[in-house]
Amino acid sequence: MTAVIRSLADSLRRFGDDRLEALLVARPDLASPPPRGVGPLAARAAGPTSARRALDALTLPELHLIEALAVIPDGSSPAQLAAAVGAGPEEITGALERVITLALVWGEDELHLIRPLREGLRTPAGLAAPDPADPAPEEAAQIIERSREDLSSVLETLAWGPSAVAGSGKLATQLIARGIVVAGDDGQLRIPRPVQLALRGGRVHAAHHARRPLPEGEALIETVPGSRTAQAVELAFEALRLAATVRSFDDDPPGVLRRGGLPQRDLRRLAERAGTPVSTLATILQAAWQAGLIGHDGQEWHPTRDWDEHALLPAEQRWAELVLAWARGHHVASLAGTADPTGAPRPLLSDQTRREGVRTRRGALLRALQTTPSLSATEESLARSLAWAFPRVPAEVIREETAALLTEGRVLGVIEDGALTALGQELVAVLEEPAPTAHERLAACLLQLAPPPVTEVLLDADLTAVVPGRPAPELLVLLDWTEVISRGGALTLRFTPAAVRRAIGEGRDADALLALLEKASRSPIPQALTYLLRDEQRRHGRIRVGRASTVLTAEAEVLDLLQASPEATALQLRRLAPTVAVTLTDPGFALQVAREAGLAPQAVGPDGAPAPEDLTHSLRGGPVEPDLVTVEGPELRIPAAEAVARIRAADAGEQEKSLTDRLLEAIAEGRELRLGVVDGRGGIETHQVVPLSLEGGRLRARQADGTELSVLVHRVTLG
Repeated sequence: MTAVIRSLADSLRRFGDDRLEALLVARPDLASPPPRGVGPLAARAAGPTSARRALDALTLPELHLIEALAVIPDGSSPAQLAAAVGAGPEEITGALERVITLALVWGEDELHLIRPLREGLRTPAGLAAPDPADPAPEEAAQIIERSREDLSSVLETLAWGPSAVAGSGKLATQLIARGIVVAGDDGQLRIPRPVQLALRGGRVHAAHHARRPLPEGEALIETVPGSRTAQAVELAFEALRLAATVRSFDDDPPGVLRRGGLPQRDLRRLAERAGTPVSTLATILQAAWQAGLIGHDGQEWHPTRDWDEHALLPAEQRWAELVLAWARGHHVASLAGTADPTGAPRPLLSDQTRREGVRTRRGALLRALQTTPSLSATEESLARSLAWAFPRVPAEVIREETAALLTEGRVLGVIEDGALTALGQELVAVLEEPAPTAHERLAACLLQLAPPPVTEVLLDADLTAVVPGRPAPELLVLLDWTEVISRGGALTLRFTPAAVRRAIGEGRDADALLALLEKASRSPIPQALTYLLRDEQRRHGRIRVGRASTVLTAEAEVLDLLQASPEATALQLRRLAPTVAVTLTDPGFALQVAREAGLAPQAVGPDGAPAPEDLTHSLRGGPVEPDLVTVEGPELRIPAAEAVARIRAADAGEQEKSLTDRLLEAIAEGRELRLGVVDGRGGIETHQVVPLSLEGGRLRARQADGTELSVLVHRVTLG
């Protein structure tokens, strides 16, 4: 005969090692630090904070079971639970096993929801909180039966809606008179829980959705075989082109808002300069920021030190770094410019675009797309699929993140027409891989799919240049001298006076360009192009304008000493005169370097006078800190198998249990304890109690007379 399960601890003791490991993986906060025994594990699992966090990991059918158990009588059978969600017992088996594994429910023939959820879910499934004045279930059924004949359509509307009812007038008066609706102390109308359950035929939920909805849409039609892959590769390289615009930050850096982030006006300016929509550039800059490639010093945005190493990598490796930063990031670039709760626009590259859990939900959407590779999934069907997997996330958030995935995924070449591309399929395959492995596989995928780069250019007398394919790295310099006419299978460019002047103004060499064209062009360079380049080169440079962030003045021998010191390498000093040097770094960093070089620098203001002490201290410099990619939620600090082994060893008596462990074990088993509480004079008061919860270093217990005791754990002793 099977022993009766009397508590959550009893339930967990029946778990095999595999099931205990599954519990710790799903709820890693329970194993930090590893509990000394199953009893303490059960008490932690039944803690209010941990239990509420576990709700966020439930799918729609699992959440429906929890809500139903919070409504129906404690100790109901699986058949009664199934009826409460409009299903048969066999239909809820999978979801029920899952919530038992998560230690939210215990029991077999009699099911019990852990106390924090039974007490904490006050309005499950839209039902009103219980009230002492509520009618009995039999009375509620009679109330509904008497009203069905003349109020049937109204009752159908009220059944599955929220318990709060808005309205007044004759109908509201009639509903109140019949007891279907009652007015609270605040005047708000509500449907009593027994009445609404009677309206629903005793069910808490109308139906049990055991299977996740698949994305829906029209079949993908590829007129030209391979065209979708070619488009994905083109988008990937376009993303790299846009990422390369970061190098312009050194010459014309965007500013930093007081609350952090990139101003919207600067984002629009950068997008216009790059010749791309704002949303597209926002996605690229967000990925670059999360990869640590750009950062700010408090005043301006600049490439970080990692940017130089990144820029030297092959194209496919640079793309892999960007797409992994996007997929594993915690930000939603598409939120930039939308209103925050205060009504102010959210700036890009700031905590305002961060959203907890978005990385997990983004991965879930990508995997959902993987299940329908031949369909062009609609945004609505993807949102339904995501809402099933994350039922506690607000509908507005689900819609925003679904739209963002389709927009941002297309920018990086992993999604096109509502379906994963070949690059996207590989991304999904490496989502759980370690970063080095994922990076290597993604780069290899793009390298395999991309056509070989083209090293030749076709020049025409109308000043156009055509690169018949993907430009080789040495031809990318043409983008600095031209305006883009079209992209696609070939890149069409046009040399214009404005574009040439811009390139020369940025320090480009016209003679070097002519030498490149001489080597790469199939035909002779058109005379008109040679004249354009020579004329603009000749006109340029009559007035020289440069940029400097910091000016250093000193005796010539002192500047010589500073410039020769190894510490000053990072300043990249440029001497304008024997006693004057400039650097692009900020004043704070220059002060720091000068001190490290053994000098005693003095900060001065614009007029040359010594700067106030507070101004000197406000100067900031040094390397820019990248946005660190952190893990969402708690993580197991040790492997699950090792944590389970420690729990088993503690249960076998191989480890001595602490006071906290013994209290947690008593909480899990509902067992009485003789408790000593140290008073303010050093004496000990003895109490016979049943411990109820232990959280935040405070024990809550019920005494023999029914009153509750709350005491700090460090004042507790056990006999």
